[in-house]
Amino acid sequence: MPSAETATHQPQPETPAARMDLHDAFWTRMLLSGMRWLPAPVFTLLAYPVTAVIYLLAVPQREAVRANLSALIPGKGSSCIAGFQVFLQFALTYLDRLWCLHFDREVDWEIIGKGEFEALQNEPIGALIFTLHSGNYDIGAGLFARKFGRPIHTVRMPESSASLQELREKELRGEESREPNLHIHYNKPDSHLGIELCRKLLAGEVVCVQGDRVMGEVAPTQASIDGLTYQIPRGPLVLAEVTGVPCYPVFLSRRGRLSYRIEIGKPFHPGGRKPKAEEIGAAWLPVMHRFLLRHWDQWFVFEPLVTRDPA
Repeated sequence: MPSAETATHQPQPETPAARMDLHDAFWTRMLLSGMRWLPAPVFTLLAYPVTAVIYLLAVPQREAVRANLSALIPGKGSSCIAGFQVFLQFALTYLDRLWCLHFDREVDWEIIGKGEFEALQNEPIGALIFTLHSGNYDIGAGLFARKFGRPIHTVRMPESSASLQELREKELRGEESREPNLHIHYNKPDSHLGIELCRKLLAGEVVCVQGDRVMGEVAPTQASIDGLTYQIPRGPLVLAEVTGVPCYPVFLSRRGRLSYRIEIGKPFHPGGRKPKAEEIGAAWLPVMHRFLLRHWDQWFVFEPLVTRDPA
């Protein structure tokens, strides 16, 4: 696969000013320091006013979220409250992630679609899992790998700053060491990751990709449904086209503090043939769209990705 199909954003060199922005690891380390001393309920309460301040200051991200929600849920999505709900859910999810990865807190999981999960487990060939930026991707990947019982490869984008990338990669390599079936890949320019993932799929392994977010140098494509046009990444669709493997939707959503739901759906492409990427995208979009209509407050994308078509 050409590298342009899977190219992605790279962390920018650190500058003194950048070290104090919201993407710097300093803030995560400060959170971890406080979490060692304060009870979890207190930290959860503090998330509300802190998120409100961030929501006011993060103007480009706030307006992108409101633009997406305005298209997705007309009449409600444009409100400041709806946008704040997305920021708040993201903050609470981030705290859950830190409690789990750094303090060994147990996470309660509800699994929907156990029959589909077993079908995915027993696929005689490789398979693609399509998921979204919702719920808690990092801790969900570890649980899924543990219960899955066969190797699973997940794809991540590098973080927005070098310091945060260093911290996150250390966390995730630790998760890999605890879950031998979990393999994490960073999609970097000139890494030829697409070719490597094709080989994994053709060798009978399972690859998990995020099928919703377009940012940095990710190659986009457009797909339309119910008067909406989404920008979705082209790379996962090309992987499905080239390999012809079945494609399963797996979605995560947050139910409460350290409590999540995993939904495994029937394959939207059964495999066995190699349709064009556009056909795969047309099959994936309705599945993604239905989930977002139910869980719009947990769609953690901060770039404008969906617009309503002119009447």
